[in-house]
Amino acid sequence: MQLTKTNFLQFQNCPKSLWLLKNKPKLYPQKVGSNYEDKLAAEGYEVQRLVQKFLQSTENSDKYFFEKIYKSEGELYACADIIRKNEDGTVNIYEVKSSGAVGQEHLTDATFQTIVVKKSGVKVRSVYIVHLNKEYIREDALNVEEMMTFSMVTKQVQNLIENVKAEIKLALDLLRQDEINEEGCSCLKLSKSHHCETFKYFNPSVPNPSIYNLPRIHKKKLNIFVNEGRYALDEIDENEVTGNQISVLQSAKTNSPVLNNKIIEKFYDQVTYPLYFLDYETFSSAIPVIDGVKPHAHIPFQFSIHVKMTKEGSNIEHYEYLADKAELPRNMIELMEKVIGSNGSIVSWHKSFENTRNKEMAILYPDKANFLNNVSDRTIDLEDIFKGGYVDIAFGGSTSIKKVLPVIVPDLNYANLEVANGTDAMEAFTRLLEMPNGLDKTKLQNEMLEYCKLDTLAMVEIFKKMEKYIS
Repeated sequence: MQLTKTNFLQFQNCPKSLWLLKNKPKLYPQKVGSNYEDKLAAEGYEVQRLVQKFLQSTENSDKYFFEKIYKSEGELYACADIIRKNEDGTVNIYEVKSSGAVGQEHLTDATFQTIVVKKSGVKVRSVYIVHLNKEYIREDALNVEEMMTFSMVTKQVQNLIENVKAEIKLALDLLRQDEINEEGCSCLKLSKSHHCETFKYFNPSVPNPSIYNLPRIHKKKLNIFVNEGRYALDEIDENEVTGNQISVLQSAKTNSPVLNNKIIEKFYDQVTYPLYFLDYETFSSAIPVIDGVKPHAHIPFQFSIHVKMTKEGSNIEHYEYLADKAELPRNMIELMEKVIGSNGSIVSWHKSFENTRNKEMAILYPDKANFLNNVSDRTIDLEDIFKGGYVDIAFGGSTSIKKVLPVIVPDLNYANLEVANGTDAMEAFTRLLEMPNGLDKTKLQNEMLEYCKLDTLAMVEIFKKMEKYIS
C-alpha cells in the first residue's frame, strides 16, 4: 500500500477517510472540483515553474533537478519539487509553495519528503520552503528573485522527524487492515468546516441540523457533546450554549425564526436616504499580474450598486462596472464617484470586506482617499440583522447572504447562475482576461454582471422584507 505526501496529510486530518479511499475507493465520495480550485492549482504550478526557470539561469544550474521521484521500500512515495545535488553527495530539498509564509502543514510536508529521501538512501543536508515574499511589489518585469523567499527550515524539520515517522507507521499500519470500525471518525470533534469528505459515510446518525450548526462552538464544548453522544439540538439545554448560539438553538427547537426587534430597530435607526447597496468583486493571484501590486492582493474589478432614493419611493436604479482587463481600479473608483452622492447610507453585506478594499484603494490613490474613506464611514452592514435580530435554523448556522436569501426572499436565488459566488467570479475574470473578443466573451461578461447584480438586488429585497417587521 503506497503512501504519498498527499495521503499522509489526509491521514493527519482524518485517518479513516484515508483508509476508505485506499481500501474501498468505490464508496469514497466523488469530489466535484471547482474552477476556482483549478485556478489555485494552476497558480501553484506557475510559481513552481518560475522558480525552476530562475534556478536554471543561475551559475550552478546543473546542480538542480526538478520533480525528482523517490520511493522507499515500495510503500513511501515522494516527488520533490526541487533537489540540489551537493559536492559531498548530499542533497538540498526545496519545496515550492504559493503562499506568503511558512505554515505548519508546509513543515510537515517537507518533513515527509525528507524522510522518504533519506529512506531511499540519500543524505539530506538542508531543507528549504520556497514561498512568496508577501511584501514584494511588482514593477515592470516580474523579478522572481525578489518575489520568492528561500526559507531554510532544516532545524524545524529535524525536530519533527521522529513524530512524523511515528505517524507514518500508524498510517501504514491502518492501511494494511482489511477492516476497521466504520462507526464514527475523528472529525466528530472538529467544527463543520473541518469535516472530512467522508463525514456522512462514517457518521450517518448525526442529524441535520446538529450541534455543528451552532456558530463558533468552542472545541471543549463540542467534545463534551460528542463524548456524551448528544448531536441533536433538541438534546442541548439553553444554559449550555453562548449568547450567540442560543437563538440558533431556540430556532431549531421551535422550527421557526427567533426575532429580536431591538437589534433590527437599531439597524434601521442608522439608515439615511438615499441608499446605495454596494458589492465588490475582486481578483487576486499568487503572481502579481499588475504593476504596483503584491502577491495575493485583492484588486476590485467589478461593482454593482442599487440606489433607492427615498423610503417611500419604489423606483430602484442600478449601476454596474466590469473591467475588461487586469488593471488597478482607478476607472472603477471614478465611476463610483459619479454614482454615489455625498449623503445617504451605503449598505453592504459583511462590510469589513468592502471597507478593507476602500482602505487599500485609498492608499493606492491618495487623491481619492477622501471619497473612499467617506464611503467606508457611511457603510452599514445588513448582515448584522442576522447575527442576532433574525435567526433561523434554516440558515444552517450561517449568516452568509447565500444562506439567508432563499429563506427570507425565496423568489430570488443563485441556483441557476453560471457564476454563483465570489470565487466563481474571480475564476471567471481570470478566464475573461485570456479570451478573445466574441460571443463567448460577451456571454461570460453577462454572466458575471448578472451575478454581481443579484448580490445587491438581494440586499435590496432583504432590506425591504426586514423593514416590514418593525413598521
